[in-house]
Amino acid sequence: MADLDRLPAAANRHAVGLLRFPDPRTDWVIVTVAHLARPTTPDAVTERLDALHGVVPVVGARLRDETWHPGAPPTVEVVDGEPVEHRGFDRAFDLAAEAPLRLLLGAGGTRLAVLGHHAAFDGLSLAAVAGALLGGPLPRPVDSPPPGEPGSKLALLARLARPAQRVTPTIGVWPTDAYAAVEVHLDGPGVTARIAEACAGAARAHNLRHGTRLDRIGITVAVGGPAGVGNVASYRRVDVATTGPVADAVRDALADPAEPGEQVSAPRWLMRALQPLVERFSDSILVSNLGRLDLPGATRFDFYPVARGRSAVCFAAATVVGGASTLSLRARDLSPGDARRLLHDAAARL
Repeated sequence: MADLDRLPAAANRHAVGLLRFPDPRTDWVIVTVAHLARPTTPDAVTERLDALHGVVPVVGARLRDETWHPGAPPTVEVVDGEPVEHRGFDRAFDLAAEAPLRLLLGAGGTRLAVLGHHAAFDGLSLAAVAGALLGGPLPRPVDSPPPGEPGSKLALLARLARPAQRVTPTIGVWPTDAYAAVEVHLDGPGVTARIAEACAGAARAHNLRHGTRLDRIGITVAVGGPAGVGNVASYRRVDVATTGPVADAVRDALADPAEPGEQVSAPRWLMRALQPLVERFSDSILVSNLGRLDLPGATRFDFYPVARGRSAVCFAAATVVGGASTLSLRARDLSPGDARRLLHDAAARL
């Protein structure tokens, strides 16, 4: 395991697999936005960031030759209005020249956007960073856990022969990802499975509105890793009929310790050559649930994972202790209107 308390340190196995993944349309930028009950200031955020940097040096690191090197943390950008409406807020990171973390403060100090490159962070670790910047405890760096037993190769062969159907894109060219979030009521057991079922139904209805069918859906479900800061999440894949037992299939997948067989790492040149083949393993939607988060002074937390693959549609949920639960959607090839309709349909099905 790499010693992430000090740099230089080699990128972990999850990061290396991502950096070599042949998807030129994906910038691997995870987006989160904390809604605050009271305004904060750039100076207050910077002071907490400096403290965090002393404990978690990757927040200011630079990446060269798949190795993290020490560097200065980012500055806090102040923007008008909502950060997700600020042009270029989710621009690609230049990891050799800038930190893998970006901070935007907007809406009069009541919106703190914490963005991170997926090579350094997953969703839960960005929530831990946001908590520290809001005055919560300082998290520790964490590395990838050892890989679990590989999943069956039969599923890979089935996906190769019959790729997952895609969520139909909106006709036109959309210069940026579409973002949408809505407050929902989440409680009881099996929340992630119920979210996946609702999203599958909404995706099927979306395709019908566009004159196409989505009979069989491929759902990738994020699974959190050890608590702390790092890219440590793993994923489970479900292929099921949209009218079938989606929730049951997701529950079974989450209970299975085996990792999907397609989570492999190979030399960069080989991954590029295999890009057309890798595309056939792409999902229809990604679903990620961060669960309950203790974020000082926050009333809600909007989470937008990376939208990648053929459909490039992801749904996410998060609940702030003492605050709201949100369901969010990020899509690369949907218009803002279609994105909102898809999200609100999923929320209604919950």
